[in-house]
Amino acid sequence: WNWVILQLGYFTFYASNLFGLLGNTYLYWLGLLIMTLLIRTLGWPIYAKTNDMSLKMQLAQPEINKIQEKYRNRKDQASQQRMQQETMELYKKYKINVFGCLMPLLQMPIFIAMYQVVQRFPLTDLSTFTDSTVIMNTNFLWTTLGNTDWLPNLPLAIAVSALMFLSQWLTQHRTKMQQKPNQYAGAKAQQSQNTMKYMMYFMVVFMGYISLRNAGIAFYWVIGTSYQLFQSYLSFRNMQKRQDQLKRQ
Repeated sequence: WNWVILQLGYFTFYASNLFGLLGNTYLYWLGLLIMTLLIRTLGWPIYAKTNDMSLKMQLAQPEINKIQEKYRNRKDQASQQRMQQETMELYKKYKINVFGCLMPLLQMPIFIAMYQVVQRFPLTDLSTFTDSTVIMNTNFLWTTLGNTDWLPNLPLAIAVSALMFLSQWLTQHRTKMQQKPNQYAGAKAQQSQNTMKYMMYFMVVFMGYISLRNAGIAFYWVIGTSYQLFQSYLSFRNMQKRQDQLKRQ
């Protein structure tokens, strides 16, 4: 784990110098930008696979709700087994792999490692990932990306919260647009939607709070969330075409 963090740290350090093209100038914001974009791009296939699984779930959801409604008042073991069997047959019909829900977790170790890199990166002007005599320029606009004082970090924290809220809101809005009104969706579905909404608010506040404590982490999240919005836009633009392909399969 420490080896992964070190490799990401070394890459960020050398990227801040454009791998020697900037001479003795090391710009922390530049290295952080390049590292974030590279990792997000490498994780794109996982994102695409997750999105494809979500599309299949959306197509299957009305039939899943119908099955659940069918067995809603039948709690005996035989009925529950038949419900599970019909659900699994539906997954097979739409080629839904139950392990596909774990796809986003594949990205988590790298994202956590990146968070650790940013957290450990220069809290002083001297680099912590290479020769300590090298001076790392941490200046960025009105603050420094190693700053831990909340007031200069406030604008970045607000940007993080706003982008996170926009990302979550667009995801929920687009999901509703793709889902047709369903007579079988009951109180449980409504409860699930409310839970997702509360989680969205919690994540916005939580990430904003963390951003107040470290400008480098705030900058990393601004770049990462902006890139995620770009991914979502491209994915949504091709969503209808992909849905038509899945319906014909």
